[in-house]
Amino acid sequence: LPHTAEAAMCKWWGPKLAYDCVHQCLLMFGHGGYDRGVMEQRLRDVLGFQIGDGTAQIMKTIIARTQAGRAAVGV
Repeated sequence: LPHTAEAAMCKWWGPKLAYDCVHQCLLMFGHGGYDRGVMEQRLRDVLGFQIGDGTAQIMKTIIARTQAGRAAVGV
């Protein structure tokens, strides 16, 4: 059972949601969020997650290719 589209959705949505969460925490803490280093480290970790498994554009292409077919996407 291939689950290519579902795996790509998780790889795209997980880091995006994590980035949004860490970004909101940094905005809430203000200067202290960057000064203490813990939240700043989490932001760097999340940015690495966004690139590590493939960029969002690649994941969206994989999802579109799986759902619509390779010929419809053109890639």
